[in-house]
Amino acid sequence: MKSRREARLLPEHAGKYPYISVGTWQTASVLAKDVVAHTLTQSTGPFITGERALNPAHFEFRGWDANGRLTPATRRGDPLAERKR
Repeated sequence: MKSRREARLLPEHAGKYPYISVGTWQTASVLAKDVVAHTLTQSTGPFITGERALNPAHFEFRGWDANGRLTPATRRGDPLAERKR
C-alpha cells in the first residue's frame, strides 16, 4: 500500500472554498489541484505564493504510512512536533 495524504476543509473556512465539500476527507493532491485551478481563474483575490496550495489553517490533514497504519500529519516538511499531533 502506498502512502496517502488526505485533507478536509474545516467548517469555519467553508466560505472561502464554496467548490469544496466541508468535512469530507479527500486526497490532498486532488484538493490542491482544485484550489490551484480555482485560484488561477480568479482575476482578484488571494494568490498562492507559498510552497503549499492548501493553507494548513484552513484544512485538517491525515495520512497512512506504507504499511497502512493511520498516522497524523505526514508531510515530510512538517516539523516533527506537528507530525506527532
